Amino acid sequence: KQDHRRVVTALKNISEGTDLEEYMDVDNILKYMAVHTFSVNLDSLSGNMAHNYYLYEHDGMLNILPWDYNLSFGGMNAGPDSSACEMVNDAIDSPFQMTVFFDALLEDEDYLSRYHGYLEKLTKEYVLGGRFEEVFNRIRGQIDVLVESDPTALYSYEEYEIGTAMLYQTVMLRAESIKGQLEGTIPSTDEGQRMDSQNLVDASAIDIAAMGVFDMAGGFHAPDAR
Repeated sequence: KQDHRRVVTALKNISEGTDLEEYMDVDNILKYMAVHTFSVNLDSLSGNMAHNYYLYEHDGMLNILPWDYNLSFGGMNAGPDSSACEMVNDAIDSPFQMTVFFDALLEDEDYLSRYHGYLEKLTKEYVLGGRFEEVFNRIRGQIDVLVESDPTALYSYEEYEIGTAMLYQTVMLRAESIKGQLEGTIPSTDEGQRMDSQNLVDASAIDIAAMGVFDMAGGFHAPDAR
């Protein structure tokens, strides 16, 4: 009962936007928001169902435990009406429209600035700065032979290569879009992008299905490089 009361008290204060630093691990959650926003995982808090996460309470303070990221980068909503351009340019300042949990953070200028700072570090230092390519190549070097020789593989090695190459391109283009949104050359909200789409990053070369997609009617399709 004491644990339950602490969680309820924390949620009540968060919903009212009071004493957020006391009831949320704010800095860690801002880092989570930056990485999550980059990944465009719509099978999550930022999707229509606003699910697939846990809240962890310790001493009355809540934190996020994320999971289920296999459908990142548009894999949840790919289909006849899906758009790689919409996914690559997903707006960084309106990523959680189906839940109010993060509203108080994004409405605070200091928190918003810190969130943008983590996005900038992720895009400019990690992805565009070369670290992502280094990690990507290291992991491929570790698993390529295993994937190719897997007797239980559901997909061919050629499909795996196509999927991983598409994932790499997607991450690089996503970083370019976020860089533009942070610098103001690309609108950073859904409404802004609907009004002005001329400077969005061109993602016409991205085939979301090659990375693996979820079909509500038939389950999961295509190799999941993610």
